[in-house]
Amino acid sequence: EVTNTLTVPSMAMRRGDFSELLDPANPYFGRARVVTDPVTRQPFPNNIIPPNRISPQGQALLNVYPEPTPGFRQGTANWIDTFESWQNQRKDTVRVDYRISDHTNLAVRATHIPFHFNTVLGSSRFVELWSRPNRTAVATVSSTISPTFLNEVTVSASSDGLGEANSDPACGARCQRSTYGVSYPFLFPVDSKFDPEKLPTLSITGVSGLDNGPYPGFWAGYTYALSDTMTKVVGSHTLKSGVFLELSGQRDQIHATTASAPATNNQNGAFRFLDTGHPQATGLALANALMGNFNDYSEFGAKPMTPFVGTGFDWFVQDSWKPTSKLSLEAGLRHSIWQPWHSKWNTISMFHPDFYDPARAAVVDRAGGFIVSGDRYNGIVLPGDGPEEAALSRFPFLADFQQLYHGLPDGLAETHKWDLQPRLGIAYTIDQKTIVRAGVGKFFNRTGINRDLAQGGQPPFMEQFTVINGSADAPGGAERRIFPFTITAQETTLKHPSAWTGNVTVQRQLPAQLSVEVSYVGRRGYNNQRKRNINQLQPGTIQANPGVNPNALRPYRGMGIIGLAENSGRTEYDGLQISANRRLSAGLQFGMGYTFSRNYDNGSGEIELLPDAYDDSGYWGRSDLDRPHVLVANAIYELPMPPGPRPIKAVLGGWSVAGIFQAQSGSPFSVRHSADNAG
Repeated sequence: EVTNTLTVPSMAMRRGDFSELLDPANPYFGRARVVTDPVTRQPFPNNIIPPNRISPQGQALLNVYPEPTPGFRQGTANWIDTFESWQNQRKDTVRVDYRISDHTNLAVRATHIPFHFNTVLGSSRFVELWSRPNRTAVATVSSTISPTFLNEVTVSASSDGLGEANSDPACGARCQRSTYGVSYPFLFPVDSKFDPEKLPTLSITGVSGLDNGPYPGFWAGYTYALSDTMTKVVGSHTLKSGVFLELSGQRDQIHATTASAPATNNQNGAFRFLDTGHPQATGLALANALMGNFNDYSEFGAKPMTPFVGTGFDWFVQDSWKPTSKLSLEAGLRHSIWQPWHSKWNTISMFHPDFYDPARAAVVDRAGGFIVSGDRYNGIVLPGDGPEEAALSRFPFLADFQQLYHGLPDGLAETHKWDLQPRLGIAYTIDQKTIVRAGVGKFFNRTGINRDLAQGGQPPFMEQFTVINGSADAPGGAERRIFPFTITAQETTLKHPSAWTGNVTVQRQLPAQLSVEVSYVGRRGYNNQRKRNINQLQPGTIQANPGVNPNALRPYRGMGIIGLAENSGRTEYDGLQISANRRLSAGLQFGMGYTFSRNYDNGSGEIELLPDAYDDSGYWGRSDLDRPHVLVANAIYELPMPPGPRPIKAVLGGWSVAGIFQAQSGSPFSVRHSADNAG
């Protein structure tokens, strides 16, 4: 079972009665909130919105929230419920070991893991039904070529079959639009939706968000790998070298499992209601929602199938050398060449500033923010010189988009061929009870298929619109309009995230079977992924242009939000680690570890959107991952054997008591504001 809690609107609020918020001690805000009539700019009498001012669809959206649970209050949360959560997994494993000869062994292992489960989202208004039929196979041949020369070759394959995350029919009416009277017209045809009855995602300041997630979706992933590792002992040196080749990919029909607002990952749309920002704002997001005045609404159309593929190649050399009985040295170098993820059919796209022509900018209505005329694909690029036959057979409309091809590489980014990763380690034994170790190395990270970037889910393959400052009764307007695309881009250099890590450790053996270890660990990360909206307005633009829709003022006119994924973030970690351990003696064993650290960065996650796209100087600070103090302790105590006859000893003897204790600092607290006053 899973138990969810939410902060939901009261029943009176859903009828337009916000009088309870005039009490400074109200449990929602802990201060008085006044609802202002956007027409008169005066407070609504007694904070009550007249019925004739209530939006039918705004009211329906508030009714999507569960009704408050009588007698329940936990902080601001006023609703609680428990739902069935289940999983069904079976693991089938086969292993065969065969001695081919005195010097050669073969090991084969295969697994089949059908996995079915449900996930009840925190909103309680969507339940995912998952199927993940995982399969793996590994074959390894180990050869002893000579007493000092070993070789190991491994071939592996894995697949998650045809995976799917669908709508769970068991959720029934609770998860359907029609149950609550949500019937606003989609921006895209109904037949483009996997589940037309799925509810939209809601974000309303002052109550819990109802995130209904990115699914339904379907995929089929695979990985094939070949490696060869050789080990040679030469005197006091142990030499290792090897190569690794991987071909992997995924047929993706999910796209955008994550999204940075106002973009959405919900095919059926996402509303954001904020306190301010809409020309008809009341000063209270809940009242804005009831009147149907949203700050932004995003939605996308049919999800295409994109066959992502990528190849990775690595080789390494390493030498472990023991020049003296007290000194050990280890040095190595790894070289990685990782191809950017791309589509086998070249069916990915993105916005590229170098190919945007201001002279061909689309004409945008200054009041409504929709496109009146012009080229709405201005700046969008596709890889290659033209559509391939495999792409045309699946997307015939590509024949009309020759102007989007500019000879760009398949992954719309360059392949880095000189990602070198040196490593160096040293260990020195001062005496029989004291040893010092140190190491430093550089490491690169191969990023996975980025579903936030979702290049297969971009126009012209999949279109997403964001409507700004509209009405929930008709998000697209009284008549169907074409809005600027909400689109993503990636930097064309796309350097791989990297980090230099180092450590120094002193270990000392103490009396009473105790050992103590003191370490410094440091890490400097570079080229971490984060996002920024390169079509963001400069601060003050909206204030200087009252009544003008932000879409008509953007730098790349004719485009909406442009989320640029770029590897430009930094991170710094410094930590002191102290541990003490007692080996089992006289029936007692225990251990304790303490870490004091500091972690700073200017972007803690790959989908973190910079508040100011033009200046990140004020964004350096404590990381979301920072936990300055962490203490972990464990102990095992073997209880004494009780006296008495053998039956008593058999029942009461041989018992032990074990325990684990952990305490750590909480996550940093950041003050954030959802409204983007610049656009």
